[in-house]
Formats: sequence, C-alpha cells, structure tokens
Amino acid sequence: MTFLKVMALWTLTTIMTAINQIKSSGTYVFDKYFKANAEPVLGTTAKLKIYKGAGIVLETILPGADRLVRDLKNVYEITIELPRFGLSDTILPHEVNQFETLQGTAMAEAVSQKIAQILKEHKDDYMTTIEFMATGALFGKVVDGAGKVLFEFRSAATPIEFKNIELDVSLNKIDEALVDELGMEVPYEILCSNDFFNRTVAKAKAENLFANNGPAKYIDENGKRVLTIHGKKFIPFRATYPDENGNKKPFVEAGKAVVIPMSEKVYKVVYGRADHTQAMKAAPQMFFAAAPEELPRGKGWVLETEVKLIPYCTRPGALINLVFSN
Repeated sequence: MTFLKVMALWTLTTIMTAINQIKSSGTYVFDKYFKANAEPVLGTTAKLKIYKGAGIVLETILPGADRLVRDLKNVYEITIELPRFGLSDTILPHEVNQFETLQGTAMAEAVSQKIAQILKEHKDDYMTTIEFMATGALFGKVVDGAGKVLFEFRSAATPIEFKNIELDVSLNKIDEALVDELGMEVPYEILCSNDFFNRTVAKAKAENLFANNGPAKYIDENGKRVLTIHGKKFIPFRATYPDENGNKKPFVEAGKAVVIPMSEKVYKVVYGRADHTQAMKAAPQMFFAAAPEELPRGKGWVLETEVKLIPYCTRPGALINLVFSN
C-alpha cells in the first residue's frame, strides 16, 4: 500500500467522523451549561433572541460591527455574523518519505496517528476559545475569540443582598426571582468571587450552619473545594478576560456572585456551515474537518479544520446578581 492510497482512504466522511470522535480537553462552562442545547444554522448569520425579563438592558454594541438589533416588545432580536475560527496543518514532504518506508497496515496506522494528533490539537485549541466565549455569555457578555465584547447585557434588577440577611432567606429570594423569570423552580449553582465565597463561609459559621452536621458543608468537585448550603453550591470562580487595554479583569468582581440556573431555557449555542468547498457537501457541524489535500509542487498534504459558532444566554435576567455590600 502506498502513501497515496492511504490518504485516499481519508474521505470527508472519514475525517468528519474522526474529529467528532476525538475527545478534547474537558471544559467547565461550555460542557456543563451550553453543549446540550446546540442548534445548526445554514447561513453565515444567526438570529439570537434575548428575552428581556428582569429589566435586561442592551448596554454595548460595538460601532461598525456587522450586526442588526431589533428591539421587540419582550425580546431583543440580534442578527449577527457567526465568528469563524480556522486552523491548518501540513504533513511535510520529509514526513511523507518516512511514512513510505513503512509497509501495509503499519503505514496506515502511522498516518492515522499523525492525522488524529493534528485533529486533537486543533480541537483542543477550538475548545479553549469556545470556553472563553461561553464564560463571557454567563456574565452577560458575548465575546469573540480575541476577547472583544460583541454586545453586553445589564440587569436593572437590584442584586440580592447577602450581608445583613440570614442565608436561608437570601436563598429563598433567589428561588422567588428565578420563578418570576422562568415561570418555574429550577436547580441552580452560585459562581462567586473569592471574597464573596470567604464571606459566605464566615456567615455560615456565624449562623452555626456547619455545627452538628448542619446544612453547610464542604465538598470536593473535580479537585475544587465547593461550599454547599441547603443543597446549593457556592463555587469559587476565578476566570478573567482582557479589557480593551489588554488588562485582565475578573468575570466576577470582588464581593459579588452570579446565580447560574441549570436549565436549557437559559443557554444556547448556534453553529454554521464552514467556509470550505467540501463543507457544501455536508450539513452544518460544530467541528468541521476537510479531507486532506495534496499541495502543489510537492509541498506536502494540508489538513484544514474550522469552527463557526457563538454561545449565548437567551435569558440573562435569570443570571441573578448577588452582592455582599461593604
């Protein structure tokens, strides 16, 4: 079997199957909240429907950006060009020569391992970008892979106070606010700054919630120490994003926290067809990989992949702000 015959086995169907089966490095936000509610679109644009509940205000739209906003009665309808991310790698001539020294199945296995390695590296890079975008969406920011805020939402609702109110009363207020926003009770978690987390622990101790196997306790969740009170998780969240000057800013500011409902009503990701001639033969896929193509003048073989998607929150009003006032 020659190298050319081995590469001929890597059809569009084969390589698409491979990239979808490859396990990438796990992500926290995207896998946990967005992945289960993904929707394909056929064009290069998508209409995002953002429900206004709880006094949601559209705060930021970058000038000159390619998007259209319609302010309807209960929803903002935003038409946006889907962000596109593409990667390319080449199997170089000297690598081809090395493969040609192998025989039969040994050559096929070596080529498969090389292609799988490239696909995994690409998919890991894409997941890093997607995780960053999904994290922004959790906090009312829809950002591209470079950290630029495409648009941002602000809630006019007063944050729920945790300082001078018993913790179970504060949790009851969260329950009520979620019912007002979503029409039903849903499970939720609380992502909080280090300061908010530490002050909540101190308050739980002051209320004797840790004593006698009470409702407060620590648990280990994937190596992270998490506080639970009455079954609700308080999770320290330390992710940052770069501002317009390149300075790192926390998604959750000191003394603050955000309620994250566990509901498919709140999170969505839309993805489109890749900008590649081979993609016209296939339905939109979250991850696209083209069949390897031989480069002219004996320069090797190129593998190209692409992702075109955006994660966003349909109901940012359900992402309730919490605060420990000073």
